[in-house]
Amino acid sequence: MSADAPEQKDDAVTLVSSIAYGFMGSQALFAALELGLFSALATGPLTAEEISARTGAHIGPLHALLHALTGLGLVLRENERYRNSKAAARYLVRESRGYMGEYYLRQIADTLYQQLPQARAVLRGEARDTTYSSFLDDPVRTELFIRGQHAGSAGPAFLLARNADFSAYRRMLDLGGGSGAFSIEIARRWPQMSAIVFDQPGVIRFAEQFVADAGLSERIDCASGDVVNDSWPEGCDLILMSYIVSSYRPEDLRALLVRAFGYLPAAGGIMIHDFAMHDEQPGPRNAALWSFANLAISATTHPHTISDIATAMSDAGFSPVDARPHIPDITFLFTGCKP
Repeated sequence: MSADAPEQKDDAVTLVSSIAYGFMGSQALFAALELGLFSALATGPLTAEEISARTGAHIGPLHALLHALTGLGLVLRENERYRNSKAAARYLVRESRGYMGEYYLRQIADTLYQQLPQARAVLRGEARDTTYSSFLDDPVRTELFIRGQHAGSAGPAFLLARNADFSAYRRMLDLGGGSGAFSIEIARRWPQMSAIVFDQPGVIRFAEQFVADAGLSERIDCASGDVVNDSWPEGCDLILMSYIVSSYRPEDLRALLVRAFGYLPAAGGIMIHDFAMHDEQPGPRNAALWSFANLAISATTHPHTISDIATAMSDAGFSPVDARPHIPDITFLFTGCKP
């Protein structure tokens, strides 16, 4: 090529490289969160030297991190001073209402990130026994995962409690309820509601703590067991399944919904909050990525489409069935009623 020839932009290699280098951006985000960098910038623009003094980061490596964060669009640079982007200010500053840092550090960085190569082993047929239960065999990992889950579920739970209508129900069975974040937010907003959080024994001990910390132990019970293999606690007129149906194969999902229909009284309801794929187009992107990543926790993970879940609910007997986006680009909310 002549030295005078115009440079050809290769969008294809940029696309592929951006995917391959994606883990570098994740680590830059985690490093900044650990340092409290975004919180340091919450008071206003700072120089690199000022950021170093506030966070304790060494100035040399800090320059590399700041360039990475600027390239990612999380930090903006004006002359020699840095400030948070709107996204960083909203979700990465510890004092903000929408803070997600605890979730990214505990559940993503400390647990899922290190577990993710297991998904490749599942694809090779080497880890077919990977299950949610086995993933939680390690008490230390379980604590990190559940505390991160609680932080990450606060926003989605708040949205569900605010946007969904719970007025017809009195007691909810929160199947695979994890930390109890959804039950807590629903009980806070709907005074007539009580709930039972049902999950693995190693998870329930943390749910009990979160429920007690919220001052809701008299309205939210916690019970341990396996969603598929054990009996469910009785006496509820609403079932919530949040982030669990994506871990099941289509036939197991259908069986779970038939069981849920049989459990509920007449006029009882079901709500499913989970990742789901579009029917006629790719994505949503983040939901598709989560569907792959979840293989590292459950080898039976399946990328159900919106119509897959809605049809399975209808076939189980629920009517009417409704589906709508919940977290943009990630999850959907499905609702149904037992006639």
